[in-house]
Amino acid sequence: MKDFPPNIDPRISTLSAVVIGFALIDNFTAAEQNALGNWFITIGQVLENNSAFQQVIESRISGGTLNINSKKYKETGDPYMDNEAWTESPSDKQFNDLKKTVDIMKEELEKLRKT
Repeated sequence: MKDFPPNIDPRISTLSAVVIGFALIDNFTAAEQNALGNWFITIGQVLENNSAFQQVIESRISGGTLNINSKKYKETGDPYMDNEAWTESPSDKQFNDLKKTVDIMKEELEKLRKT
């Protein structure tokens, strides 16, 4: 099931659901359609609930998650301030390194202008 669902156009996927839904209408009574529809909805809810919790776990592991509802955010007004996942990220280190390099280049240019 590694390659399921397949990489298909979302419109084709939606169309296939419509076709299957219409195909099932003729074979069942209204009560049976209702029961079957609720069963399919329950399957969808189980999948969505599982994937939501998996996303929470993955985002906690990878870091970089901003919680704008946190007390810390509401007190500072800045989701990036005091956020360990952001202050320790490789991109921040790269940015600081680049900034230092640019500052050194500016100093060297000023020295050249003065001579």
